[in-house]
Amino acid sequence: MITIQNNDGDRKVLLLDSPFALDESPDFPEYLFDVIFIANNSPEETKTILSSINPITSTKCCYKPLFVSASLKGKMGNYNEIIDGYADDWNSMEVLTQIENIINYNTLIGLAATEDPILSSNQFFIRLTRYLISRKKTILEPKLDVSASTGYVIPVFDLFYRLGQYELSDYFVFMQSMTEKGLFRVSKFVNKIYLCPSCLHSHLLYIRTCPKCGQSSIQAEEVIHHFRCANVSPEHTYNFGGQLRCPKCHKVLQHIGLDYDRPSIIHTCSTCGNTFIEPKSKTLCTSCKKTFDADELIPQDFNIYEITSEGKQSIISPNIGFTIYTEFYDNYIEYNRLVSRIRLLAEQKFSGNIQGDLLVGKIWILDAEGITTSIRPEVIELVCQYFPNNKVSAANNITYVGSVIRNYKSGDTEEGIINFQVMLSETIRAALPVLNPGEKICYTYMKLQGNQSTIDDFIKEMGFISPTPDDSVENNDNK
Repeated sequence: MITIQNNDGDRKVLLLDSPFALDESPDFPEYLFDVIFIANNSPEETKTILSSINPITSTKCCYKPLFVSASLKGKMGNYNEIIDGYADDWNSMEVLTQIENIINYNTLIGLAATEDPILSSNQFFIRLTRYLISRKKTILEPKLDVSASTGYVIPVFDLFYRLGQYELSDYFVFMQSMTEKGLFRVSKFVNKIYLCPSCLHSHLLYIRTCPKCGQSSIQAEEVIHHFRCANVSPEHTYNFGGQLRCPKCHKVLQHIGLDYDRPSIIHTCSTCGNTFIEPKSKTLCTSCKKTFDADELIPQDFNIYEITSEGKQSIISPNIGFTIYTEFYDNYIEYNRLVSRIRLLAEQKFSGNIQGDLLVGKIWILDAEGITTSIRPEVIELVCQYFPNNKVSAANNITYVGSVIRNYKSGDTEEGIINFQVMLSETIRAALPVLNPGEKICYTYMKLQGNQSTIDDFIKEMGFISPTPDDSVENNDNK
């Protein structure tokens, strides 16, 4: 059941009780409703609904008040972070007041009720931060959570991480970037923990191993120092029939501190027989199953953050740069802006206002199983550096380069296209150090052809990778 009804405050309430593809439905445009009310008494079914119909990731529900059934209070876990209230009567004075408070505050701060679809993790983070501002939640405090990937998590962020909205590396880059820009402020240090250098998870097993063979089958025993003859050897060499007897001078040891002492501990490896004073510390990540030396772990500070006054204004502004690259590279633009630019250039090309070929280069990384990985900041930086005169963007696990080849060397655009391809090949080879073992970086390019009716298909195709790239480079180390 899904319907729209007016409440006593003359606000339009979207009522639903089951999962529904709201954003894809033409029957329920965003302007038809002001509030969402989910009337379902099952916590799991309500969570399923909220995974897509919520005031953060849904384009039609952005920042709108959202309520669920009163019976679910205390049962929604981290989903509670995106619920404004629990009620069965959506005309109660408490609910009506809360709805007006949220809507009026969003109007006051100029927060638009609609947003474009989320195409990158940074766009998601800004959307989430705007939502928090809309609810006057400007303190971001990490909580200790045994089930969380990093141990400490800000609950509302962790909710969407578990829904696959972003990668941990994206989260840490975003928090650091916002702090460096002065949009977030560290109000209190919480703790420093150490994370897996591969997947950034904190659930690590610490293992003491033999420094020679790397195995963990080691035994520890104390070393005995016999004062009289100065013999120093493991305790088992002194054990004779239950007595401590020096293996060198054969004297019986009776009083610790007078006859002998125990100055240290020695370890013996049962696998290779090696003896040593200090075992080597290694960590086994329970998430990615990889093993690292303890000194390879990534230190990470967890802090309580506060969104600053400047941050509130900047984040709400529709002109905020969603990534750190906009500050360092003049040629980096948001994906939505790149799409708009491509559409404009395409229209100009087909109307005859510009001469030349419109190209879009696409670079992506595949893991060892052939699955695309998340966007790497290092790759974006390289592309920005290799194409300083082109517009660069990133979304859909793809880094994009836009180009118009105009009258290249007396009208020969073919040579310009070849040079564009050569530069893309050089870029992916320069990115080889960024790859993990078994990963492959690929590129292909698209050339706009046809007529005015092909523009939408061209833009749609930009979001997909080709099964047959024009060129690729693979990291074969330790594969």
